[in-house]
Amino acid sequence: MKTGMKQQQQQQQQQQTTVPASLNGEELQRRIAMKAYERYLDRGQLDGYDIDDWLEAEQLVLAELGHEAGEKD
Repeated sequence: MKTGMKQQQQQQQQQQTTVPASLNGEELQRRIAMKAYERYLDRGQLDGYDIDDWLEAEQLVLAELGHEAGEKD
């Protein structure tokens, strides 16, 4: 499990994503938290994967935001 987290962290560091200036830190946190909670529910509410859920949710949200920013250009 630790290897999977390390890989996710490395991918996250390598990923360059533009976050829209209109999105404040609080809104970004809220979106990530919601996506992480969705992952938790999808997995059947199994405990012990909170960090994995958060990192994956963060990646997904940033990718979505990068896509949204690309559409606006």
